[in-house]
Amino acid sequence: MTNRSALPGFPGLAGCAAALAAVCALAWASLATTALPPPSGAGAPADAFSAERAAVHLQALARTPRPIASSMNEQAREYIVAQLRGMGLQPEVQVATAVRQSVDNYHNVHVTLAVVHNIVARKPGAALDHARRPALLLASHYDSDPATQGASDAASAAAMLETARAMQSGPPPAGDVMFLFADGDRVGAMGEQAFAEQHPLAQRVGLTLRFQHLGNDGPVVLQRAHGAAGAAISAWARGPSPRGSSLVSEATSLMPQARGSGPLASLRAPLLQFGAVEGRLGSWDTPQRFARATLQHEGDTMLSLAQALGARPLGHAAASGDQVYFTAPALGMVHYPASATWTITSIACLLLACVCAAAIEGDRLELTGIVKGAFGYALIAGGPLAVLYLDGLHGAFSHVIAPDASGLHYEQGVALLIAGLFVLGQRMLCARIGALAAALGALACLAAGLAAVTWLAPGISYLLAWPLIAATIALAAQLSPRVQALTGWMRFSLLLAGVLPAIALAMPAARDIFAMPTRFRIHIPLWLLMLVMGTAVALLGVAARRLAVRATVIVGAALLAIPGSASVPDKAPPGPNPLVYYKDMPTWSEWWLSRQSQPDQWTRQLFPDQVRAVKLVDVLGWNSHEVWYAKAPRNEIVFPHAIMLVNDKEPARRIVFDLTSKNSAPRIELHVGGGKPWRARMNEQLLSYDPEIRNWSMSIYGIRDQRMHFDLEMFGGIVGVGVEEHIPGLPDRSLAVPEPAGAYIPMSGETVAADMLWFR
Repeated sequence: MTNRSALPGFPGLAGCAAALAAVCALAWASLATTALPPPSGAGAPADAFSAERAAVHLQALARTPRPIASSMNEQAREYIVAQLRGMGLQPEVQVATAVRQSVDNYHNVHVTLAVVHNIVARKPGAALDHARRPALLLASHYDSDPATQGASDAASAAAMLETARAMQSGPPPAGDVMFLFADGDRVGAMGEQAFAEQHPLAQRVGLTLRFQHLGNDGPVVLQRAHGAAGAAISAWARGPSPRGSSLVSEATSLMPQARGSGPLASLRAPLLQFGAVEGRLGSWDTPQRFARATLQHEGDTMLSLAQALGARPLGHAAASGDQVYFTAPALGMVHYPASATWTITSIACLLLACVCAAAIEGDRLELTGIVKGAFGYALIAGGPLAVLYLDGLHGAFSHVIAPDASGLHYEQGVALLIAGLFVLGQRMLCARIGALAAALGALACLAAGLAAVTWLAPGISYLLAWPLIAATIALAAQLSPRVQALTGWMRFSLLLAGVLPAIALAMPAARDIFAMPTRFRIHIPLWLLMLVMGTAVALLGVAARRLAVRATVIVGAALLAIPGSASVPDKAPPGPNPLVYYKDMPTWSEWWLSRQSQPDQWTRQLFPDQVRAVKLVDVLGWNSHEVWYAKAPRNEIVFPHAIMLVNDKEPARRIVFDLTSKNSAPRIELHVGGGKPWRARMNEQLLSYDPEIRNWSMSIYGIRDQRMHFDLEMFGGIVGVGVEEHIPGLPDRSLAVPEPAGAYIPMSGETVAADMLWFR
């Protein structure tokens, strides 16, 4: 049996130059994107979106944090309702109670109950049958976390207000367009759940466009696409500067602030979710730092989709199944149902199997050669990346990384070093087992990876499927006698054509992931680099010149050795007030608490005699965090008001009690110790049922001063029910030294009133 190579090498220096030029041209075309639209001023046409006009709404909504059920949340709601009425719309406030039970793998049960205030407005369509047609739903939320101004949360609501105003100034769409400003998103999308489950207009939704930012800068990308959204994606692709891919959808789930697509995805309608994924949140999430170009891009996207999709009939469709979507040079936006990924994967694997069988049957190599090539490729490609993924190499050079571009040479050096070592290792493998065996082995390894990705994350499968199909076809052509009779230039061009799809898909994907603030921003682009290198080396074999390989390794190592440039970071904006006023009923005491590693200049005045943070065992227990603490004065904050009604032990353990917040606390936390409530009710409503329960806790939002009647059936003896009422802000009159003006986010800090109910 012979082991002849069917792969041609580079046809001289001219071939090297031509291949490099082709790759660079395709990479440039893949990375070239349309610039974001410049922000429009207040003088923009009435029927157009203006970022300056939307910024006025953003500034008004994000002056303070807006946690659910707080006074700041109510002020934001009143502002939105007033603006909608001023446009001639008739908004309604849906007041509803939503309940959700979550159970982890260890049967720890947590119940969330929230009284939400959703704002729903409807713009009637011009068609005679508009009231019977499925409607287009634009959805956002207006609440925020209690420790941030939440400009990224308010931006979409501001953009929806400006979009509604622009639509009121222009011709009406054929079908109805509904606007949902949801409440309670930051506590589990409870507002959207209440709308989907209880609002009568939810059954009319034919398509949902949901806007939720994961950043405050960069383009607004299509983060997720659920259901039969092909027509909607096509409309989005024709809009202003469309950005996004299903890879971004998978990657956004790795971001710490990601919260999924929410309950609106459960409606019998497709859903597209948009939002920015770049920038910094937390203390930086302020109206001043939210990029105006991002706001303009969101508004243009929102308005153009509302006009395009509102003009066409929308039919109810099953919302099951996601979409795979990506942009390819010369093809534009490509999309297909995620259910088709297994068919494409099967075709790719079957095609490769046929090529392997033809090579073996044609007496070119043995099966063991392909197996050796696959294991060799996996070892060469996986070794360096596994080390990097485990932060071995990353930790060794972490001192050169800066949060901005000053550490970019580190990533470039890692990419070049790994690429050079990869090609060097593959050359050695080709010399040992033959170029054809190494090429087929590499493609077999990629096929195995494709099968795994299709199963675990089908939205990423396109990055492997289409390059693998192209590379396999190009390799199959080399086995044909007709192709082997061609000149070296022509055979090489066929191989190069098989590599180009990997470059066209991997380059923009690596760019998008690198721009996202995830801890995988280095690892994923390097895995994509391995995809490009894998198909390139698999097809081009030993064609790479040794001088080029050595130069790549040397340049990569040199970039790693260059010290990082220390750029001057932006001055951090004011953060949340770190203080907690804690009023404890069991010890009849009041405390100032702070979980800072080191108190700042102002809070330090409250803890003059404390050297370090310690556990406040008498109040918070042995399992609590270390805190700075000091005695606080008594004030008008009262303890939770509880009345114990039933404490039965026979025939089964059952406790019943009433609870009322005299403070009208927006948030109440309950946790049960010493017992396991397998069935829990509140005001005769079933909250949870789990006979295998281990621990039980509950978060309650918006009940205010209403009486809550709890009935818990449980396993256990002595039972303790911990109650904490959480109120945003601090009781200012209790502070000996007033809070410095402008030092912290307004209305941050927290007041807590706690009690423990014992049932013996």
